[in-house]
Amino acid sequence: MRGRERERAEVLRLLAGVPGPGAHVLLVEGEPGIGKSLLLAEAAAAAAALGTGVATGRADELERMMPLAPLLSALEETTTRAAVARSAFPGGPGLLMWLAERVSTALERRAAAGPLLVALDDLQWADPVTLMALRTLPSRLAGHPLAWLLARRATGDDDGERLFGLLEQEGAARITLRPLDGAAVARVAADALGAVPDAELTALAAQAAGNPALLLALLTGLREEGAVRVDTGVARPANATGPAGEAAPAGAGRTAGAMEAGGTGEAGDAGEAGDAGGCGRAGATAGFAGTGAVAGTLPRRLHAAVRRRLEEVSPRTRHLLEAVAVLGRSFCPSYAAELLGEPPAALLPALDEALAAGLLVVTPEELAFRHELLWRSVLATVPAPVRQALRRQAERVPPPVAPVAAALLAWDEGRLSRGLELAREAAEPPPGLPGPSGRRDPQPRAVLAAMLIDLGLLDEAEKITASSAAEAAGRPAWAAAVLVLRARLDLAAGRAGDAAEQAEAALAAAAGLDVPDLACLALSALGAAALRAGDLPRAVRALASGQAARSAGTPYGRLRAELTAGRIVEARDGAAAAMTRLGGLYDGLAGHAGVLTGEPAAAAWLVRTALATGDRRRADEVVAAAEDLAGRNPCLPGPPVAAAHARGLRDRDPAELGRAAAGYADPWARASAAEDLGVLLGAAPGRRDAAVGTLDGALSGYGGVGARRDAARVRRRLRELGERRRHWERVDHPDSGWSSLTGTERAVCDLVSQGLTNRQAAEQMFVSEHTVAFHLRQIFRKLGVRSRVELARLAALSAAGPDGG
Repeated sequence: MRGRERERAEVLRLLAGVPGPGAHVLLVEGEPGIGKSLLLAEAAAAAAALGTGVATGRADELERMMPLAPLLSALEETTTRAAVARSAFPGGPGLLMWLAERVSTALERRAAAGPLLVALDDLQWADPVTLMALRTLPSRLAGHPLAWLLARRATGDDDGERLFGLLEQEGAARITLRPLDGAAVARVAADALGAVPDAELTALAAQAAGNPALLLALLTGLREEGAVRVDTGVARPANATGPAGEAAPAGAGRTAGAMEAGGTGEAGDAGEAGDAGGCGRAGATAGFAGTGAVAGTLPRRLHAAVRRRLEEVSPRTRHLLEAVAVLGRSFCPSYAAELLGEPPAALLPALDEALAAGLLVVTPEELAFRHELLWRSVLATVPAPVRQALRRQAERVPPPVAPVAAALLAWDEGRLSRGLELAREAAEPPPGLPGPSGRRDPQPRAVLAAMLIDLGLLDEAEKITASSAAEAAGRPAWAAAVLVLRARLDLAAGRAGDAAEQAEAALAAAAGLDVPDLACLALSALGAAALRAGDLPRAVRALASGQAARSAGTPYGRLRAELTAGRIVEARDGAAAAMTRLGGLYDGLAGHAGVLTGEPAAAAWLVRTALATGDRRRADEVVAAAEDLAGRNPCLPGPPVAAAHARGLRDRDPAELGRAAAGYADPWARASAAEDLGVLLGAAPGRRDAAVGTLDGALSGYGGVGARRDAARVRRRLRELGERRRHWERVDHPDSGWSSLTGTERAVCDLVSQGLTNRQAAEQMFVSEHTVAFHLRQIFRKLGVRSRVELARLAALSAAGPDGG
């Protein structure tokens, strides 16, 4: 079992303790397909190798009416055989007591012959009598050489969970099988494919989200169907280009335009291309929902595995899952109810069943299919005409709000091309559909402008923002939204100070409007602008004031605000502190990949932060999400460059970082990639000159967009390589008062007034502690103060009044 070393050690510890006194119980739980049954099988083999007897059984959903069926099966006792031995068959409660005693006697008899491992699987389906017996038997038979290994699906608050909780209180050990990390997935993939997978297959494997059963069904199925070939020790899609640029043999792989409906080879319809990574409706031929050459069609083995999972739920629940799959991997239950024409309450039984079966999971705002591959397989079962009809219904009712909601939904899920297309349609509605007041509704145009800014299409975004400003007159919420757009445009243009002013104006305009998303986006813009300008105190104030909004916004606004909040915390307290609050964002990337477009190089920052804390699994998840985003949107230039940046950081690959530094349209992002490349080159023997040149390029790029804090960090990196770069200009200042302070002295004053020590201020400014002490002495002299407390008081008075000098 790859990636289960800790769990295997727990099993061996259980077996080693059997001869000793007390109850020896190990509880195993996890999602379907995570490897519980395989762990129990390996435990049985290990026990047999040690000379320990083994009794294995499992609960079955069809046998829940048969009392003690798992235990009787494990002990090779059946109700019929036991009744014949008794010659009289008791009824009612007497039967249950008699069967329980029969199980206890059989266990004592088996344990008398030597140590015994009792391994029971799938206890989520165990009958109540079995659960009652397992509640008492371990402690009742503690004097016998017995070990208990009990496994169940983690399905929430049920009788099995209560049993596990009670046993744990009595000393049982509990382990939860987590998804495999990136390294284990890579080893499993290499085992299944017979070679190391290339980047495309690695990205596809990541869609299993570390679930071994889905992963093996995917990879084994691809190999069985000839969709993978091995060249020079590397597994590649059969229709991909080889290492020397040669094409695959004719006929290898699937038809490029095939829909993912179980390999039927249907041509993709034009209306679905946008949300599948196409270039728009016209002329689209590919219906891919993943990345690259093999992602369009899932193997039959995987579809069969998912079909077996779906057979565990009722037909109504299966039909519901097929319908909501059209909305995307994650969906809002109320929106699904509206689509299906039913009240939300009518969907609750089916949704509860899907959650209990592990097919859906709960996110902070929505429900989502547990795995990308699961969602794709369910979606493939929906006939193409039905899929088209459901999507069109979701996109047009009621106009113009539904297209905007559909656009935001598609964008949030990472279907950027489709989201942009829907936003354009909503922004230019058919004639005769004006807004409720006779004017056009500014919301669609504001959403379109925000998406264009995300994609770096600033000229078009500027025009739409200007027209939206006129349409928003007299509408306070949309007037505030226009201010947010102007803040983001200023930031993209390198005017960080102007961006901060616009964002603060947006916050003031949004006050009292009760629009959490608007506050989230304004705070995100303010925090990013303040960080870029090097004004950490202002960024921290934005962080403190935005907590309520971040907890109430929709995923579109909330996750962007959380990303900015994480960056502020990382700047103030370090990567470890940032990681403690970013778990939800990392976990939500699979269903909310659109957040990676909210800031230039967002994926790279998330990878960098995860690696700084040694969390390779999180870094792998971000890279997989960025690669998936690029694969879904092949006609957009930005996502592939962002994926290269994230991948280059994780893999320490200078070629990928160089590609990102040259490919970004955003100048700040180009400088960020160049800085990462310079750091990597600086650590390589003999590459100092190249590192200095690359870092000089990053310094120039940061300077061009007013990113003072980033430029200061690069100057420190250059100093570490023995290079100093001048960053000040000679300006005449008065001899005393606030106006006498230089820019650096003002920065030191701001940080010290916030309560930071000299060392902490030095870390924020990327200078030495000695330099901060020197500037602080100059500040004290110019302002006529003698202590830090006096300086803080004077700074507070200056901030409160129009003239503090």
